[in-house]
Amino acid sequence: MTGSEIRKKLQFLLDLVLPKHCPVCLDVLPPGENLICAPCRKRIRYVRDPVCLKCGKPLSDETRAFCRSCEKRQPSFERCFAWAEYSSDLIRRMLSEVKYHGNAQLLDFPCQDFAEKVREKLQIYHPEVLIPVPVHEKRFRERGYNQAEEIAVRLSRVLGIPVDPDCLLRVRETKAQKELTDAGRALNLRQAFRTREERIPYRTAVLVDDIYTTGSTAEACTRILRRAGAECVLVLVLAIGRDGS
Repeated sequence: MTGSEIRKKLQFLLDLVLPKHCPVCLDVLPPGENLICAPCRKRIRYVRDPVCLKCGKPLSDETRAFCRSCEKRQPSFERCFAWAEYSSDLIRRMLSEVKYHGNAQLLDFPCQDFAEKVREKLQIYHPEVLIPVPVHEKRFRERGYNQAEEIAVRLSRVLGIPVDPDCLLRVRETKAQKELTDAGRALNLRQAFRTREERIPYRTAVLVDDIYTTGSTAEACTRILRRAGAECVLVLVLAIGRDGS
């Protein structure tokens, strides 16, 4: 028996003992199944062109270059790239399972698939590090982990870009962003973040988060990173709202 055959056999046995779940339907995957059910792969609402050339939100009008929000005021980051549309109930449920129920295994397929799709787009910027958006210490204790860091670690395995989970810190506990208006979100995040060191050793950094809606979190983190010395900040998110959402 070859080494490859032995690994497949061991993985099959491991799947029997610790079964994985499909990130879309949440059903248990058959032993040896590759991270997602075949029918569910077709149900994902992927982000496809045309998208905003700044924040990456899907656009309904292919003649436009930017979404309405970025036309009014462009974010401080260079570009944002996203994997799937947040308007999908399937994606919302998956990310809720990850964030509030500790089911980080559901991130395995989305992160692998996203990293493979975005790799070439990132390479032209020569990124040095993946920096997850931090959670406050109190929330970390409640959940047991930071979902953005879990995403960054999985992206790193495919992209080969190291993760610095301590570069950015959340120093003030904030209200849940989904409960606030756009103006309230910006105010809520004011002075919520800082870098570990006054100056960071990265010129090109990639900020990683789970969801992008108004972009207030990404903007607040980008400003802090740029103030600390980053010349270019890119953003990677698993899910993103559409133009106007």
